[in-house]
Amino acid sequence: MVMASQSASNIELSLIAPTYNEIENIVPLVERVHEVLSQYRYELVIVDDNSPDGTADLARTLSEKYPLKVIVRTEERGLASAVVRGFNEASGRVLGVIDADLQHPPEAIPDLLKAIDAGADVVIASRYIPGGGVEGWSIKRKIISQGAKLIANLLLSSARGIRDPLSGFFLFRKEVIDGVALAPTGYKIILEVLAKGHPTQVTEVPYMFRDRERGESNLTFKEELNYLKHLGRLIWYEGLLKRFIKFCVVGASGTFVYMGLLALLTEVAGLFYILSAVLGYEISILNNYTWNELWTFRDRRTISGGSVLTRAIKFNVVSLFGLGIHAAVLAFFTEVVGLFYILSAVIAIIGAMTWNFLANLKWTWRPTSDDPSNVVS
Repeated sequence: MVMASQSASNIELSLIAPTYNEIENIVPLVERVHEVLSQYRYELVIVDDNSPDGTADLARTLSEKYPLKVIVRTEERGLASAVVRGFNEASGRVLGVIDADLQHPPEAIPDLLKAIDAGADVVIASRYIPGGGVEGWSIKRKIISQGAKLIANLLLSSARGIRDPLSGFFLFRKEVIDGVALAPTGYKIILEVLAKGHPTQVTEVPYMFRDRERGESNLTFKEELNYLKHLGRLIWYEGLLKRFIKFCVVGASGTFVYMGLLALLTEVAGLFYILSAVLGYEISILNNYTWNELWTFRDRRTISGGSVLTRAIKFNVVSLFGLGIHAAVLAFFTEVVGLFYILSAVIAIIGAMTWNFLANLKWTWRPTSDDPSNVVS
């Protein structure tokens, strides 16, 4: 149900704050947000998952004094869906998300709004650019955060180049998600906005992240699993995973070509097996290049620059490096780590295949920098 709020007309900013058992934080949150936004036409949208501690009831009383819109959900649960519900109910031309536990300082909001006014359509409060940072984190939490950020930067084209793509504190123009069906899982909603929305200029503004002073953290192992599920869905949405599967299928076909030629040239043609292996390997590379050119990277053939011959040479160079990586990994895990050579070979295949895919993605079939279709997925 929706409680009372100010008039929806001419609202500049709708700030979404999902809550569950935040009764200790709701008053300082509302007061601090109003202190920094009192000169703006804004609304603070509290989306509460029917907190048993009375968070929604307290917010309802505060709505008599402050521009609050209070939404109480009785059928749904979860931070991600709460934020999306807030987006759907919001009236402002700019939408934003802030944690209710004050780990995101409301005092940073005016700087985010300045970046919007300067032309950005997405502004991320960043912990990882000069001037930003975190306080009170353990080494373990820092490692987890950096690892999760690295994975997002590597696997999502929409997150590449962004220093803090997992920030939960951000603003964006409402038209960025016009016509977009948002369905995030977990608490990294900004990834959903970047991947499925239509941003043209993303800006990061530094801020200092601080651990909550009151209440219990909502960051659980379940939420970390939800992040991985969400990331997987977005990778599939952007097409990188589908492209990788195609690349692997082509690689498997090349293996059959190689093994067939090795046997044919050695047993039928009577060539020395080493020469058969070299010829078979090179022909399998040409096989793989042809199918990747026609199928895996078909959409990039006209935008990656260079001729068919140039891309074939690049693909061959990448494959030879991949062979070296395969041999090195196989030797390391067999001779140094002591694994059974078959298991080492599996690890080597995975490592070489990953290298081959990423190197060809970013070099052989990389879109030219001046092409409007320049993407990395």
